Amino acid sequence: MLQLSQTRLLALICFVLSIGILSSCKKDDNNSNNGQVQLLSFGPTGAKHGDTLRFIGQNLNKVTAVQFTGTNATVNKDAFKQQSGDLILLVVPNSAEKGYVTLKTPDGDIVTKTMLNLNVKTAAAIASVTKNVRPGGNLTLTGNYLNWVKRITFSKDKVVTEFVNQSQNQLVVKVPDDAQTGPLLVTFAGTDTLDMQTADTVKVALPTATAFAPNPVKHADNVTITGTDLDLAKKVYFNGVANPVTTFVSQSATQLVVKVPGTATKGKMKLEAASTVQTTSTADLDIAMPAITAMAPNPVDIGANLTLTGTNLDLVSSVSFTGVAAAVTNFVSKTATQLVVKVPTGTVLGKLTLGIANSTLTVQSPADLQIVGSSVAPIIVYDNALSAAWQKWGGWGTATQELDNTEHPQSGSKAIKVTYTDAYGALQLHPANNFPFPPPGYTKLKLSVYGGENVTASSRIAIYMKDATDPTDAQKKPLTLVPGQYTTYEIPLSAFSNNPAKVNEFVIQNYGTANITIYIDDIWFE
Repeated sequence: MLQLSQTRLLALICFVLSIGILSSCKKDDNNSNNGQVQLLSFGPTGAKHGDTLRFIGQNLNKVTAVQFTGTNATVNKDAFKQQSGDLILLVVPNSAEKGYVTLKTPDGDIVTKTMLNLNVKTAAAIASVTKNVRPGGNLTLTGNYLNWVKRITFSKDKVVTEFVNQSQNQLVVKVPDDAQTGPLLVTFAGTDTLDMQTADTVKVALPTATAFAPNPVKHADNVTITGTDLDLAKKVYFNGVANPVTTFVSQSATQLVVKVPGTATKGKMKLEAASTVQTTSTADLDIAMPAITAMAPNPVDIGANLTLTGTNLDLVSSVSFTGVAAAVTNFVSKTATQLVVKVPTGTVLGKLTLGIANSTLTVQSPADLQIVGSSVAPIIVYDNALSAAWQKWGGWGTATQELDNTEHPQSGSKAIKVTYTDAYGALQLHPANNFPFPPPGYTKLKLSVYGGENVTASSRIAIYMKDATDPTDAQKKPLTLVPGQYTTYEIPLSAFSNNPAKVNEFVIQNYGTANITIYIDDIWFE
């Protein structure tokens, strides 16, 4: 049975060959084979380097060389394994790359209509990689079939597809500005794509700060940062400053000069590279700040000259006295170690606050300044926050009662915001401990009020204090508001004619106009 099948198969092959011969003869009769080289097919297209490649066609005996895509990838006819009119057999050279193949003939080049693709999966290899690189510099890989690499992926999916130089055994890549430390993923092309990760980690250089000069430095002055790879820094973060500095005075690999922001405080500095990776300085940057070590005379008379002794006092731009809303900016004299200032009217016992040139920061005196004839400090109800000795009880007829609102502070960063929905709505404050009225040694109440939304020139509020009995309207102290600005009111305690024995409630009441908003700051007794 098997012998019969083989006989039939042989007969079929002979029949097909006879048709092919007749057809070939017919073409020859029509002069279709005119002696020119014709390539009909080649393959296999999934061959590997070192495999035998087959070219089928006509007059292939005229082919003098086969040129593959790639450097030094030409096979001359004396290296063919076999050559005849209709067949060429040759070994694929190791330097061959994906691309078109060209047959060289005396009559001209014949280029394949399809590209040759090869399988390098089993032979591709990475031998070494540059371990320490800089953004913008070159990284070199060595290995095998690196001419087949189509992309390099750095850490955090940073892909590079264009190379500085590429050959079979070496690949040179420019390191992206935002590259980060990590292994590389090398992707080889071919009939089977291959991803290969480097065994070694590529360490990408980062800017590092090691020293500062001058240190301490003043606000708005230039500070010189010394270190390594500082030309890679894109942002500089100062301690105490939310937004980074991105504009530099000068920049090199070893020095970075930058202007000190007005809110910078002592601490470490951070440098950020294009990759957004940050490094922290090894040393602290110290900011020059004024400091008071002595005040003389103390106690001092109102209107007299006060001499402050200390360090960096030449940086002082203003002096704020307790009890006085406006800071003093004109001085009798000023040096780095001594500042002489006139004590303004209204000053009461308390600390001094120094404003700093080119800065929004302030510094307080370590000791209180005492005033001749005044033995008491003000009783603070609210100053940037409600005093711990007071509580908010609530109120009525209000939509908003915020004790830490930042929209319109008079001093500091916060004020009380009250939105009245009732013409006689109220905010209630309550002392945590027994609060006698009037408190011994105190003669007036001070507070500042800002006329906000819907406040007009006729809008009013009323202040009153009580123990258990509500005062009459005549016993309340009305205050006329000023739209769009703060007004400081000084109310003699004698104006509260209901004279409670002690204060159980401190009330700030709307007085006739609904739906207005006010801001209250700096409430104290003097």
